[in-house]
Amino acid sequence: MNEAVLPRRIALLDVWRGVALVAMMTYHGAWDVAYLRLLRFDPGGSPPWRIYAHVIAGSFLFLAGVSLVLATRNGFRLAPYLRRLAVIVVAAALVSVATFFVMPEGWVYFGILHQIALASVLALPFLRLPPVITAVVAALVIALPNFVRADVFSAPWFWWVGLAPIAKTSFDYVPVFPWTGVVLAGVAAAKFGVAAGLDSRLARWQPANPLSRLLAFGGRHSLAVYLIHQPIIYGALFLAAQILVPNAAIDGARADCADRCIEQRGDAVGCHAYCRCVFEDIAEAGLTQSLLKGSMTEADNQRLRGMAMTCTAITLPNPAPSEPELAPADGG
Repeated sequence: MNEAVLPRRIALLDVWRGVALVAMMTYHGAWDVAYLRLLRFDPGGSPPWRIYAHVIAGSFLFLAGVSLVLATRNGFRLAPYLRRLAVIVVAAALVSVATFFVMPEGWVYFGILHQIALASVLALPFLRLPPVITAVVAALVIALPNFVRADVFSAPWFWWVGLAPIAKTSFDYVPVFPWTGVVLAGVAAAKFGVAAGLDSRLARWQPANPLSRLLAFGGRHSLAVYLIHQPIIYGALFLAAQILVPNAAIDGARADCADRCIEQRGDAVGCHAYCRCVFEDIAEAGLTQSLLKGSMTEADNQRLRGMAMTCTAITLPNPAPSEPELAPADGG
């Protein structure tokens, strides 16, 4: 098959992207369940879940690099490139604005769409370079955060770089280092594949069953699926939480408080009494929502420390170095 008549898309890659979308939905669904306290577990703090999330993000970014090569293998067309880039930039901005107002405690200031948009620009020079060089640069970009961290990157205008000693909390954080390296790895792999004629062979395959066709359809419309799936999943789970377990968030936070207290003091009865005391005082002070959202001010924290000291004296008479730590409601 001549390269000039190859389909614009390779169905097998669309299926791969569709599989990544399904995996992403399962992760986001699990995260929503934990965030809404329908179940008590922490996907963000669990190594297997974190690895799962990184594999999913890596799949999308690797495929973004592959797609950039395939879209330009017969020549770079500026207009389609700019249209695609503009759509991704607008989508990234929508995600940032929506999360800033809905979940300000962890709003997405540089997530996967931001990364794909920037990497689509940063990767352009590598389309003309030998794939070996691109692969070496990809490895260096991926490795750099393991060796370079500096306080200067903690400034808000450098959050997107990914080299701060401690990153600002975000529900979706995919900075330049190391993740642009994954996009470049996709560019290198695609250039190797095109040089070997692999794209021509892969283009002959077409989905042969309903499942693969459905996955390919999702892969072809991955941006739309990405933007609509989370509001749908979160909305459904939020509604279920309000009906089935309306106090799940506060109950989960109090249970976490008790778990941490018991771990520190080993007094189950006293710790449950302590956490009940503290959360009752928090409710009386009108601080429940601030605690759950992680938006406590310094003045609020001072009041909370006072409540903790009082409740410690009442419920935990045995002396200890400090009051038991309260667990944030988001499991962070």
